[in-house]
Amino acid sequence: MAKLTIDGSAIEVADGTSLFDACRLARGEALPHFCYHPDLSIAGVCRLCQVEVEGMPKLTIACNTTVRDGMVVHTRNEKVRKASQQILEMHLINHPVDCPICDQAGECGLQNQYMAYGLYDSQVAQGDKVHKAKVQVIGPEVILDKERCVLCSRCVRFCNEVTKTGELGIFNRGDRAEIGVAPGQSLDNAYSVNTVDICPVGALTSRDFRFQKRVWMLKSVDGVCAGCATGCNVRIDHEAGRIYRLKPRRNTQVNGSWMCDEGRHTYKAVHADDRLAEPLWRGQVVTWADAKVRLAEVAADGFALVVGSAHQSLEELCLLKQVAPGAVLSGGLAGSDMGIGDDLLRSADRTPNRRGLALAGFAEHGAGELAGLIRAAKGAILVHGGDPAVAPEVAAALAGRQDVVYVGTHRRATAQAAALVLPGATWAEKAGIFVNKQGRAQAFAQAVARPGQAREDWRVLAELLPAGATAPGSLKALREVARGQLALNLDLDRLPADGALTGGEA
Repeated sequence: MAKLTIDGSAIEVADGTSLFDACRLARGEALPHFCYHPDLSIAGVCRLCQVEVEGMPKLTIACNTTVRDGMVVHTRNEKVRKASQQILEMHLINHPVDCPICDQAGECGLQNQYMAYGLYDSQVAQGDKVHKAKVQVIGPEVILDKERCVLCSRCVRFCNEVTKTGELGIFNRGDRAEIGVAPGQSLDNAYSVNTVDICPVGALTSRDFRFQKRVWMLKSVDGVCAGCATGCNVRIDHEAGRIYRLKPRRNTQVNGSWMCDEGRHTYKAVHADDRLAEPLWRGQVVTWADAKVRLAEVAADGFALVVGSAHQSLEELCLLKQVAPGAVLSGGLAGSDMGIGDDLLRSADRTPNRRGLALAGFAEHGAGELAGLIRAAKGAILVHGGDPAVAPEVAAALAGRQDVVYVGTHRRATAQAAALVLPGATWAEKAGIFVNKQGRAQAFAQAVARPGQAREDWRVLAELLPAGATAPGSLKALREVARGQLALNLDLDRLPADGALTGGEA
């Protein structure tokens, strides 16, 4: 362990710790920086994290300095502050300062550092600035503005070290140096928008989010990506009931600081044109009161077959088993929702809770098997989530039945085949638990309101419980039900009722 003093405060850190990280611990906030990133190699090119270490003749950059026992460090004195201003002036010499039309305004590192260490009038005339190419489409997801770039090299290091695709580089020298794609290439790897996330200024912007919303108007909720079984931790940015973007939230045990581009677009299904917003009886919109009457007719003798889905939360699946205690259970189509995976984050399993589905006791079936169960059912059928009718065999088995109830979110094949459709909530419109492919239980919180008359799934399922069954009155009570049903070491007590995330593992 190394003992050192930072801004008058004594601190002890492990040998080998970077001075940057030690200063973060001592100050309670990071040093000013552009090029440093915890999940990338040290570049030391922005020089903004300079500090004074007593005994050293010059200021030193903290990111590339290892702590030593007895160090006395100053991070806020006048010498350091003046150096920060000089570095900011160098960055601003050729910066366009077009904050009013820049997507990064409000979360820009250059803005933040100037407000903290600058607040001075530039001595460089506007006419002396070097102009570079603007609004260059360098890939299907990313636009480059070379004038705004501060050459921190984060994006270059990301493509070299994380995706190992190497599309980006720094070309030319001096004040003509600029970021660009290698000749004949485009930034089209599966994780390209991470370069936008780590860009400290507005040099790289997302084509999907560009000019959609000012960031200071957005509200944020911590969530879990429902795009695949990895369960990347994300931040859901929304405003006025609409989601505008998903950004990765750092979790070293799951996704580090990254997420795939495909996962970022999962929010679009929440607002899709085919969302179910009202109950449907044989394709016609009805009220919930009418839906309850029809439900009593369809399922007068209870459900003979209950079909779950790996898209539903762990709590919902446990409650679903109580809806029809004597029914045949199915987890839906085996091998459904599969895509292309990779060795970084993307899982070929495009469901968020297939591990939870198995833990809850639902076995998946092949299309032929599920079709056979449907034909053999001597009573009503309840399908909760997913879209099993996408398989032709299942669609054929459902065709003509007038006793199929579907609780779902989109007007797709299964909704078209069901007699009664009850609108539920997507992952962004409710709270719950997903269990990812690691067996890690992760809670997610509600970000936006449900459309129209859609309801939380667990509340819909609670109304389907047989007479005499105890219906949970809250999400917390439902989690108690789930714990009682699951014979596994799942620490549900650590999952707060508000859906905040946890690192608990199943």
